[in-house]
Amino acid sequence: MQCATLSDYFTAFERIEQQQRQDQQQAELDALSLYYQHFDQLYPQPTQSSQVNDVRWQMQYQGYTDALSHLYRQEFTDGCEINVWEINGLKRDEVRNTAVLSWWLDMNASHGLGNALLKQVIKDHLPEVDIFHLEGEPYRVYPESLPLADIQDRIDIEILSNALLMFWEVKIDAPEGTEQLSRYHHLLQTKCRHLALDSSQALVYLTTDKQVKCHTMPFTYGLTWKELRKSFLTVLKHLPPSLQSRQLLGQYCQFIRNF
Repeated sequence: MQCATLSDYFTAFERIEQQQRQDQQQAELDALSLYYQHFDQLYPQPTQSSQVNDVRWQMQYQGYTDALSHLYRQEFTDGCEINVWEINGLKRDEVRNTAVLSWWLDMNASHGLGNALLKQVIKDHLPEVDIFHLEGEPYRVYPESLPLADIQDRIDIEILSNALLMFWEVKIDAPEGTEQLSRYHHLLQTKCRHLALDSSQALVYLTTDKQVKCHTMPFTYGLTWKELRKSFLTVLKHLPPSLQSRQLLGQYCQFIRNF
């Protein structure tokens, strides 16, 4: 290669490099083409694929849908599609749903699950509340509570023991009242002082969408119905299949899935 100037040299050198890259790319394409040719020889494809509307496949699919329909009708006849929470008028009424939720959280309630549900919620979403307090001290649940006999500040759910004080404010569609959380937080602190409680305390704001502002106040937690449902499903997963409470809890989790 003879170059009259340094510029000619670099131009010719760039042309050679470009040709080398093109040759390399072509070699890779040729090798890939040979690979697929060899693959086709080893695993030949049928010249014509089976049609979906083939009579044989239609019969098999019809048999499958018939069997599935029969199983569903049998389940329906056995009452497996019953959901007591969807037919008892709860709908999205906050007062009625609060009463049901307080029943699930109550360790002494007739569901027989003890403190398992509240314990799982605390474990999953209330990191500063000591679960040990649930084990060592029995607690009481009070729906629609007046913690200090003040009718202006009614708490949706109050949970109280010698080692634990929790207020739950339950929301589905209603908005937060003016300074509502601040008043409840002050009420929580006041009752702790009156009872001389040196223990875990929490104000739980249960909503359809987590309120980030809850975390600006100590002992205050934003919790969504979806997060609550997830904790309940965790408990459900470990219950015996034959347990009646397991069926009711499963129906309840299905009922609140759209909250």
